[in-house]
Amino acid sequence: MMISNALGRLAVGLLLCVVCSGLAQPVHAADELEKELISASKAVLKHARENGYKNIGVLKFAVKNHHDPTGGHDSALGRRLADKLEMALLLTVDVSDPIGIAKNASDTAATIAGASHLASSQEAREKLFVKNYPMSWGSQDQPIDAFYSGSAVLLKDLSKIVVGFRVLDAATGSLEWVPNLRLEVKPGIDELMDAGQSFTTRGIFDSANIKLTNTERKEKAAEEATLTSLDVSDASDTQQTGSKHPLSPDNTDTPITFEVHYDNQPQKIRIEGGLAFVAEPEEHQKVMFVIRRKGSARPRLAVVVKVNGENTLRKQTLPDAKCGAWIFEPHMDVFGIKGYQMNQNEREPFRVLSDSESIEKEIDYGSHAGAITVSVFPELKGTPTETPKETPKAPSDDLLALLEDAEHPERKPSTLAALRSILDPNAKPTPKVNQFATRGLIGGGDKVTASVEKTKMQRDSVPLMSATLRYYNPSDLPE
Repeated sequence: MMISNALGRLAVGLLLCVVCSGLAQPVHAADELEKELISASKAVLKHARENGYKNIGVLKFAVKNHHDPTGGHDSALGRRLADKLEMALLLTVDVSDPIGIAKNASDTAATIAGASHLASSQEAREKLFVKNYPMSWGSQDQPIDAFYSGSAVLLKDLSKIVVGFRVLDAATGSLEWVPNLRLEVKPGIDELMDAGQSFTTRGIFDSANIKLTNTERKEKAAEEATLTSLDVSDASDTQQTGSKHPLSPDNTDTPITFEVHYDNQPQKIRIEGGLAFVAEPEEHQKVMFVIRRKGSARPRLAVVVKVNGENTLRKQTLPDAKCGAWIFEPHMDVFGIKGYQMNQNEREPFRVLSDSESIEKEIDYGSHAGAITVSVFPELKGTPTETPKETPKAPSDDLLALLEDAEHPERKPSTLAALRSILDPNAKPTPKVNQFATRGLIGGGDKVTASVEKTKMQRDSVPLMSATLRYYNPSDLPE
């Protein structure tokens, strides 16, 4: 009990948070997805114009990961594909004769009871059109003529992500494939994290790899993540699989151990078929996560923990490498996370939703429901350099905006031209904090006073590890 109480104090007093990220990087082969989505956005706009659509929206993509049979309806990757396609449309649409583009259409769609583009029921699809949607510019909400979405398949050998695009027409209610539009990209480190793969990459930080250029480091990281993901997922021996999972205490390549506590009692993490599970909490139980340092080394680390796809710092839904992180200082051996830290002085304690609330919310959140993800990044000690022959051609502003994870501004501009100027990466807009309410099964309660310190840390863009832990099995996701 004394240990648990000590952890509670650490969670309040010693955690240091900061929004930190690696250095901005030039465009490489690892950024293939963003380049392909710029091309896809032009094809989508052409298709929309040919079909006479005046206003369109983008809904989250379905994702099939052969290594995760519990998912398949959507994931962080599915939302990321939708967000980036929407932003690519805004960056490429004709300013002189624009097609209207809804702002974050998935969030509005989630408020319509029974509406789903992923369901087989035409009635569920038609409900998506019953209300007007906020647009990316202008003051009026508008009816939507068509929604674009798609499906992404992560191949079993993790060599490719294959993306197809679909259109849902308001007039016909039909969900059809967009002709001749398909992408095949090699997944980078960010795509593997967003797809929910569990892996380690510690080998790329060995002394033998110090002289690698940034391009080589990113490629080597993706290779290492792929190999360890396959080791975790494909080992036939259950005991061997368990020892290779990043959340296993027997894995010597991970810098931390991660614990889930209910009412101050640690819960056993079981590993089956390469996936990690922990018991589902009961309503009114107090939830806390505990992170402990492993090994004798004491590096400075940045730890990103998400619940149901939302960061425990400010509920951000950005990729892990772009999210604010909890800083594990060298003098610390252990710390706890007791809720969503919304700002420097306020926290929403974790709250376990009731059975009825969970059932109501799980369809909205898809395979995010019941998922806890943990990513750990090292401090960037030096600046990787590119050799002259590897220095790529300067990317376009459109591509730079996608690589910088451009987001909608806080205040809606009156015209597309004004929005385009804000999205210009040279304008360096202030990143927007996600303000949407949590929709998970462990949610946030009423705010309490809980102060944390802020510190700065230049963290590496390559994680030491990433892992997914499931605490709840959604009961009735749409087919």
